Amino acid sequence: MKQLNLTCMSKIISKYSVDSLNIFKDFKVDYKIEALLDISNTSSSGNTIIIHSKLGAFIDERTTKQIMNEMYTINGVGFAMTKFLVNFYGITHYTPFVYGKYAYMPMTGASRKNADWIAIDALECYEQIEKTAYFITKSEHKIQMDFPRGNLERRFHKICFLVKCSITILEKIINVGGCCLEYTCNHLFATYDRCRCDLHSRISLLNNLPTLYFNIIEFILLNEGIDELGQSETKKFYHQNLVRIKKLY
Repeated sequence: MKQLNLTCMSKIISKYSVDSLNIFKDFKVDYKIEALLDISNTSSSGNTIIIHSKLGAFIDERTTKQIMNEMYTINGVGFAMTKFLVNFYGITHYTPFVYGKYAYMPMTGASRKNADWIAIDALECYEQIEKTAYFITKSEHKIQMDFPRGNLERRFHKICFLVKCSITILEKIINVGGCCLEYTCNHLFATYDRCRCDLHSRISLLNNLPTLYFNIIEFILLNEGIDELGQSETKKFYHQNLVRIKKLY
């Protein structure tokens, strides 16, 4: 971990920065968002402080949950890949947003309420001091967030594992088409990229592309609301039809 020098942490952007920020109308969600700060419980006229690599910090009327739910407008799949991966590997709690090298981590549970979010790829350095997390981004924004529960380093480790899994899936799909996927990983997490822990060793489960497709389709079908009665026959029927679609006739 590249620790930051807290003596340089002047002009920190936090939830207490509300009074100095303007409201931005009609902002379109993109991957240049570096952080989201939930201010829905304050007296502000907005609900979120957005910290953006190009536009700086501003207030948005949408909640952090509403903004994260609009990630699908960028890549078309939103949280679907993350949900498949956390289900496949049995990872629970603090579901992030992961797609390729991009990952956004919630500071607290975000499935039922608003939370602060930090962009993993945007980080230059970070540090946890008790229940507070400090970040400096590549665009030199200095951010303070509450981190009430857990170990920041271990949380990053798990999300970097999911990033590696997401990249592996995209590589498998692209490589069989004779193309090559190029990307740059955040230097902060290069150690995780070479990790040999039990969790990282399970990335190999994604290596067989036909099996991977089967598992993705199985996940989709199980989340389509198929009744338990006759579920096995229904899934079999859909799998057979999908196999038929793959063939010429």
